[in-house]
Amino acid sequence: MIPTFVVSLARAQNRRQQICQHLREFGIDFRLIDAVDGRTLPPEEVARIVEPGRQMHPGAIGCYLSHLEIYRQMLAEKLRMALVLEDDARLSPRCADFLRAVRPSTGFDYCFLDSDDHNDRGPVYFDRDDAIELAPGYRAHRLSDGPQTTHAYMITLEGARKRLEHAYPLRKAIDLYDHLPYPIVFRALVAPKLAWVSEHSLVSFTSKKADSAESLSFGWLRRYPVFYKLRDLVRLKQWRRQRHVQALVSAGLLPKGKRWVPMPSGREVLR
Repeated sequence: MIPTFVVSLARAQNRRQQICQHLREFGIDFRLIDAVDGRTLPPEEVARIVEPGRQMHPGAIGCYLSHLEIYRQMLAEKLRMALVLEDDARLSPRCADFLRAVRPSTGFDYCFLDSDDHNDRGPVYFDRDDAIELAPGYRAHRLSDGPQTTHAYMITLEGARKRLEHAYPLRKAIDLYDHLPYPIVFRALVAPKLAWVSEHSLVSFTSKKADSAESLSFGWLRRYPVFYKLRDLVRLKQWRRQRHVQALVSAGLLPKGKRWVPMPSGREVLR
């Protein structure tokens, strides 16, 4: 089984207890990483590590530094690949078998077990024809860009090394990549994916987002992953995104000769 790291704030005891119990129930060994609490960082430290003139939420700074600590441990121990989870992640019961069977790969820098279908620049697509088998029944597709997500992803040793080499100064959140001066290979498990988020995701420690489970429409249906597929169908999401793909290819913003397909909705809250 590849090493699993869990990022969790010490002060968020409920979230920490629930993710630990969740992983133990599946028989997944993990290392708990105390997240950096961005609110406690001295102003002079923030000024030292953040690019001058750049504003970042304290939670985003803490999240960034916490993930860097995992990458440092990977380099120190020469771990070829690791799974990184945040404490709002919830895994499929099949994930334990996947982690036992997955083969360390050099075919990506990041591979997401679940991800948003967009980033700060727009939608993210996957190439239907470019996929590698990580374990029997699980294929990781090449993505057009890096999705805005860090709750459940695998990273290779090379991916960790490159990110550490270009970690400072901080310019953007850890899950934004367009400012980095090197090519990055992004992949994702599209179907089946192996992760979702819990209701804890509605209250963020890295942004101003604050919500409640009660505010979600169709709350009782959200325990079923098929709900999100039906919602996308009703919204004609695939049709709208496919038209966008064609426009990007015509504009030269996506390579021609690829079968780019819209990503399914990700980071969905399962109640």
